[in-house]
Amino acid sequence: MKKLLTFIVSSALALSLAACSSQSTVMESAAAAETTEEISAETEAVTETAAETETSADTNASEETAAPEEASEEGVLAAYFSWSGNTEQMAQMIAEETGADLFEIAPAAPYTDDYDELLDIAQQEQAEDARPELAAQVENWDSYDTVFVGYPNWWSDAPMTVYTFLESYDWTGKTLIPFNTSASGGFGRSLSRIEESAAGAEILEGLDLTESELPDAQNRITEWLTGLGFSR
Repeated sequence: MKKLLTFIVSSALALSLAACSSQSTVMESAAAAETTEEISAETEAVTETAAETETSADTNASEETAAPEEASEEGVLAAYFSWSGNTEQMAQMIAEETGADLFEIAPAAPYTDDYDELLDIAQQEQAEDARPELAAQVENWDSYDTVFVGYPNWWSDAPMTVYTFLESYDWTGKTLIPFNTSASGGFGRSLSRIEESAAGAEILEGLDLTESELPDAQNRITEWLTGLGFSR
C-alpha cells in the first residue's frame, strides 16, 4: 500500500514539474517572439527613415540640376536707310554675323528714283533741317540693348530721315554703332549730329565703306565686328 501511495505521489510531482516546464518554455518563446518583432519594427523604421532622407537629398539635387541659372541675352537691332541698296547689303551682313533683327528706316513718302532729283531733295531737307515722317516704328524698342544704324552719305551728312529715326526713341543706356556707305566721303559730319540726336547712347566705332570697298564688304564687316566683340 505504501508503495502504491509513493508511486502516485511521485507521478503527480512529475506531472506538475512537466507542466511548469512546458508553461515556462511557452512564456519564453512568446517573449522571444515579442523581442524579435520589436527589433524588426525598429529595423524597418530606421530603414524607412534612411530611405526618406536619401529620397529627399536626391530630390533636392534634382531640383538644383533642373533649375540652372539662365544667362541673359542682349537684343541687337540693325536699322538702316538705303536708297541704292548698298547700305541694305551691309545691314544684312551685319545681321547674319550678329543675329540682329533688321529694321528699314523708310520715309512715309518714298524718295524719287531719279538720282539728280534726289540730290536736290536731300540738299533742301538739310537746309531746312527737316524731319521727314517715317513709314514705320520699331516694335519692342526696349528689348534692344545694341542698335546698329546705317545710312548713305548725302552731301556729307546722313539723310534727314535718319535723324527722325534717332529722335523718335529713348537711347538712354543703349549702345549705338554706326555704319555708312559713300562714294568717297565716309561719315562726313554725321557722327557729331548722331551723338546729339541719340542723346544718352554709348556710341562705338563705326564702319564706312566706299563703293570701291563694297566688293570686299563681308571681310571688312567681319573684321570690324570681331574688333567690337561680336565674333562668333
